[in-house]
Amino acid sequence: MNVELRHLRVVVLVAEAGSVGRAARWLKVSQPSLTAQLKRIEAAFGGELFERSRTGVTPTALGRYAVDRARAILVDVDHLAATVSAMTASESSAVRLGGFPTAPMSGIAHRLRDHGQIEQVSIEVEWSTSVLLQQLESGRLDFALLREFPGFELRLPTGVESCTVVESESAYVVMSADHPAAAIGHAEIDLATLSGEEWIGEPPDDSGFHVLFRAACEQAGFQPKVEHHSVDTSVLMGFVTSGQGVALISPTSYRLLSRDVITRPLTGDPIHRRLLLAWSTDSPRAQMAPDVLAMATAAYDEALAEHARRDQPHHHMHVA
Repeated sequence: MNVELRHLRVVVLVAEAGSVGRAARWLKVSQPSLTAQLKRIEAAFGGELFERSRTGVTPTALGRYAVDRARAILVDVDHLAATVSAMTASESSAVRLGGFPTAPMSGIAHRLRDHGQIEQVSIEVEWSTSVLLQQLESGRLDFALLREFPGFELRLPTGVESCTVVESESAYVVMSADHPAAAIGHAEIDLATLSGEEWIGEPPDDSGFHVLFRAACEQAGFQPKVEHHSVDTSVLMGFVTSGQGVALISPTSYRLLSRDVITRPLTGDPIHRRLLLAWSTDSPRAQMAPDVLAMATAAYDEALAEHARRDQPHHHMHVA
């Protein structure tokens, strides 16, 4: 049997699921069918990829190598497919927009779709700033909303330019509505009062946020206990809502919030960032940069106003 892309996806999925049964449910196939397919895949690889136990499966040494290589191959294939799709889209009146997960992407996309000359808007969400810059440089994206933290200023590739959307955006702490600190009537919370908390956040990335967060906590006299990581913001908010920890979010993340949580700015504004709109000068849409900048600013202001309507304390920022 020749190993195909669909077989690589099965190997990765089984590793991520931790059991054949769970992977079968995700794939909506029977467990015996997936078990038989996995055995054929292992035969093609020339050895067992997973050790079976009552609690699930664990990759063998060969399995770990196969999973790592399969992930890399699948990422390359997916990027190739997306790049071909983007090149096709660029020949029409489409705009390719990228940004980090909590950016007001939908607000910008809505305004782009209302633009008379735009027929299609494609969105790509990515945590890594360097990946977004690479996509701008390669022509895969026309525009991208980026975040820049003090001391971690961005180095724009050749052919990429930027403008400031928000000069300084403060980080907010979000906690369950029945958290003891929520009962305090202060509009701000001192970071030192959260020294005993468990923190929840996305995995460390290249933005500099995690370095600055730990430095701010150390300045406040404690080492933060970062107990949970998730790239899924809904999972993050689930931990907060259930009272298992606190997290830092942007003040425009109102769409993630429920009435079961409250947000507060931190005293002294120890963690803040600048928001930028970057674009490829080689993009056929480069001349739209002033219009897209205005759309990004309007989308941000709209998200900020929605947050204010939740009766949250005011935060300090300067919009460029």
